[in-house]
Amino acid sequence: MVPTKVKQVTISTGVRPLRAVRRLPIFLSLTLFCLFIRCSDEDPVSTDIGLDFFPLHTGDSWVYEVTETAIIQSATEVTNYQLRATVIDSVKNINGGYTFTLKREKRASEIDSWESFETWTAEVSGNRLIQNESNVSFVKLAFPLFEGGKWDGNEFNNLPNHGNLFNDNNSDVYHVFEFDQSVSLSTGLDFSETATVNQNSFVDAIVGKDERKEIYARNVGLVYKEINQLEYCSTPDCLGQQKVDKGVRVIQILKSYASQ
Repeated sequence: MVPTKVKQVTISTGVRPLRAVRRLPIFLSLTLFCLFIRCSDEDPVSTDIGLDFFPLHTGDSWVYEVTETAIIQSATEVTNYQLRATVIDSVKNINGGYTFTLKREKRASEIDSWESFETWTAEVSGNRLIQNESNVSFVKLAFPLFEGGKWDGNEFNNLPNHGNLFNDNNSDVYHVFEFDQSVSLSTGLDFSETATVNQNSFVDAIVGKDERKEIYARNVGLVYKEINQLEYCSTPDCLGQQKVDKGVRVIQILKSYASQ
């Protein structure tokens, strides 16, 4: 004999199946939501997806030590300066979030006055942190942040060669290759929780290299940036000798920051 409880589940009354169908998507949605934010019976619900690795509040500012090296036919020119980025405004955008304006200033040394030279904007759209740099938009971070996470950093721009120095279609994917690691900077600052984003790692012994990475610290933002883009001489007399025809190296290190 089939148990009465089973019979009740399989009986069609014209109403109960409809309720079952309606409940299923809700149950699945709650299940997926818990998986996404790592729910557990022991821990309170957490919505930490990494937004605090790029905090944005009006009044926040960061000061960096920057070294730029320009190379033309193996001749180098080195420029050192300080860079300050300050969040000076925020406006509500069409997506319901806020677009923040960052004023960028330079000075040769601490005894010089700051000189404004451009403004950038930054906003969180969906699961992406998009920064517009000199009218070119880059997806700096994609949430949730985790080691191995990947995304197209040039999704919202039309840069040639996918934003890379060389036409390498496999190099346009940003990815987090270190997460929750401690970092000590040469400026004396230490951070216990950082995310290192590799933007490109193209290296070719014949044509050159395009290596770029950024490091973000929790509750601070960008603390380190490195660009190494070199084009090697390709004429018959120097092919394969890795003589730099032209290129640029940039090292940007956080010196101080202020949060509101």
